Amino acid sequence: MRGYKNFESNPRPGDLRHMIEIGYTENTVNENGYPEPTEVVVCKVWSAVTDAGNQHYRAADVMNTEAVINFTIRYRPDVTPGMWVRFREKIWRINTLGEYGFRGDYLGLKASLSEGVSG
Repeated sequence: MRGYKNFESNPRPGDLRHMIEIGYTENTVNENGYPEPTEVVVCKVWSAVTDAGNQHYRAADVMNTEAVINFTIRYRPDVTPGMWVRFREKIWRINTLGEYGFRGDYLGLKASLSEGVSG
C-alpha cells in the first residue's frame, strides 16, 4: 500500500454521505462436502469516500491494475483488515485501518480492488 494517499485529517459528519456494507466471507461446507463461500454482512454504515490512487503492475504475465479508496466511517471495534466493503456494486478488500487522533470517533479503511488482464 506504499505510495497511496493517507487518510484525510479531521473528518466531519457531513462528509459521511455514501452508504456502504462491511462484511467478511465465511466458508461453509455444503451437503456434498465442498466448501461454499457465504458473504456475511457485519454492518451497513454511512461513509466518506476518497480516491487514494491506483497502480499498474505486472505479475505472472498478467497486467494488473489496483485501485485504492480510503473509506471513513464512525469508529467500530468489530471492523478488521481482511474484511470487505461493498461500494457501488464492487467488493473492495480492506488492507489497512487507521484512526484519526486515536480518539475513537472515526475509523479509516484503506481498501483495494485488483483487476487483471492477461495478454
